[in-house]
Amino acid sequence: MLVTGNIKVITGEMFSGKSKELSRLIERALIADLTVDVFYPVFSSRDSSRDIERRIAELHGSLTIVGVPDGNAQALITLINPVADVVAIDEAQFFTHDLVDVVKKLRHDGKRVLIAGLDLDYQENPFGCMGALMCVADDVMKVHAVCTACKKSDAFISYRLTDESGQVVVGESNYTALCVECYDHVMMEKQERTTDYQTA
Repeated sequence: MLVTGNIKVITGEMFSGKSKELSRLIERALIADLTVDVFYPVFSSRDSSRDIERRIAELHGSLTIVGVPDGNAQALITLINPVADVVAIDEAQFFTHDLVDVVKKLRHDGKRVLIAGLDLDYQENPFGCMGALMCVADDVMKVHAVCTACKKSDAFISYRLTDESGQVVVGESNYTALCVECYDHVMMEKQERTTDYQTA
């Protein structure tokens, strides 16, 4: 029987339920008696692997979940079980850009690849390799949190509450989910405060 591989990307801002949806798909694969490998970058402080384990523990208590040092995609290749049917990757935005080539190869090898990650960084730019992953995916699911400011609209960005300038600043307490209108309002207020400070 011909085995057809595929790539599914689940993306959106923080608090949108990406890891929850990834966990649901992993659980479905396990119920279907498929072999699943789960990976995440070890410098992700969210430790979503524990969340995945907790959600499926009642069904399968021995799922292998592996942290990949520094999100190195080449290291990921060496960790994949050759007989795995499904390869799941959480926090994909923190992996190196060659993850795109890795998952394309996995698809050609007949594996199902499930990927979850942030679509945009705090500056409203595509986050890491996520834009390229969405381009090569067979299926893309965008999920959204509720805007924490107006409580009415779908959020579109994870707005950083702290002043760090680095790209990788993790931790849910450092971010909030905002819709376009509320994000524009916050950025306008921030610009006005900067202008007032410079002219004072």
